[in-house]
Amino acid sequence: MNYKILTALGVFSTLALTSTQSLAGVQSPPPPVADKKTAESPNAQNAKIAVADKKTAESPNSQSAKIAVADKKTAESPNSQSAKIAIVVNKDVITYQDIQDRAQLILMTSGVENTPEMLKTVMQQVKRSLIDEKVQLQAAKLQKVFVADADVDAALENIAKDNQMTVEQMTTMFKEKGVNIKTLKDRLRAQISWARTLREAFGGVVQISEAEIENRLQQLKDNESKEQFELMEIFLSVENPTKQNAVAQEAAKIHQQLQQGAHFHVMAQQFSESTTSSVGGYMGWFASGQIDPTLEPEVVKLKPGEFTAPIRTSMGYKIILLKDMKKPNQAPFGQTQITYKQVLIPYHDNITGEDYEIIETRIAEMQKIKDHDKLEAKAQEYGYECEMSPQMPLKALSPVLQKLFHPAKVGQCLNPIKTPEHLVVTMVCSKSAPVVKLPTADQITSILEQEKFGKIATREFNKIHSIAFIEDKT
Repeated sequence: MNYKILTALGVFSTLALTSTQSLAGVQSPPPPVADKKTAESPNAQNAKIAVADKKTAESPNSQSAKIAVADKKTAESPNSQSAKIAIVVNKDVITYQDIQDRAQLILMTSGVENTPEMLKTVMQQVKRSLIDEKVQLQAAKLQKVFVADADVDAALENIAKDNQMTVEQMTTMFKEKGVNIKTLKDRLRAQISWARTLREAFGGVVQISEAEIENRLQQLKDNESKEQFELMEIFLSVENPTKQNAVAQEAAKIHQQLQQGAHFHVMAQQFSESTTSSVGGYMGWFASGQIDPTLEPEVVKLKPGEFTAPIRTSMGYKIILLKDMKKPNQAPFGQTQITYKQVLIPYHDNITGEDYEIIETRIAEMQKIKDHDKLEAKAQEYGYECEMSPQMPLKALSPVLQKLFHPAKVGQCLNPIKTPEHLVVTMVCSKSAPVVKLPTADQITSILEQEKFGKIATREFNKIHSIAFIEDKT
């Protein structure tokens, strides 16, 4: 159905989140936890991922030889493979082709216009995520965690299904767009590998007590009487004051791309340096007074779907998106169930002035109508296609449509939206707010587990990244 014109605004708008394993390993069966001996030794756990073995850890020279330097053949062959090598990460390499493939994927999924200038910009931006993936895969290999092709194919199938496509259709679309689907498979493999590595190393250590569940539940009950905000973030760290200007420029560049239509969760997954990047920048719900004081004054100015300019914090720069919000003792706006009808009016940039006047007159007539059945009848009279959407939560729509539909009344015909081939006139047919429900104990347990795994992921990744040899030849 063409209602996807409005709900998707780019067929792969959900790519980043749907492909995410999350730190709890949601999309695949959880791998076995560490054995009892390992689970009972927190110190051993902390060392397990960060350091290859005692001998390596205690021998800087050996570390340099074993991890820090690419093999001699790779590093010293300027006329063959090294001519294509862009980055060396320990004993692995990232080629210029790898960088270009990933940049093309981001341009296709982010909603940013694919121009030579933008491609060049994004190629610089994706290098960090490609390096991180290499480091994560190396850590997984060190722990003998291997991901089968079938696991990657299953994740790929989930992405296709979430975008109402088959894998074959998605692959064809990638080819038509000039994007190598291997770069998406590589990303999925790294995500799955890293999630399983953490699970195997720390699954026996991460435990949630009854007291923790009760405390969180009480906090949620207390927050019901307050205004609450569901937030997403893109975070760029300033580890060295000398890099302040460079990071500020990078944050401004990402903000500009978002203003040009880039999908926030795609940009967060690719470029954010927070642990929330693995889930598209999702931070969760915060009540008034619980948000970072540096951020809250800007957050409260937002409407759902809007984002801030880069905000300087003590650690770096953050761009915050308000995904949803809720008034005291009410359900979140985004959970409102909605149906709507849309009239598709064929439209192109070369339309004649006379035809434009006809369209303008017809839209004005439709906007006088207050009943969706009468709107459909008028559309048929004009020879336009009219479709009814399925019932869906407001949060399932694009940020643009959330802002359009949220204040709209049932039976209100809204201003047209321009797509590449149509002017789309919409009318809200029904709205229903759900009953407020607190999460169950199992849901709270899952949330707390993910929070703990998030902290572990940050700690362990920083360890292995700090000892990695990284040489950027670009």
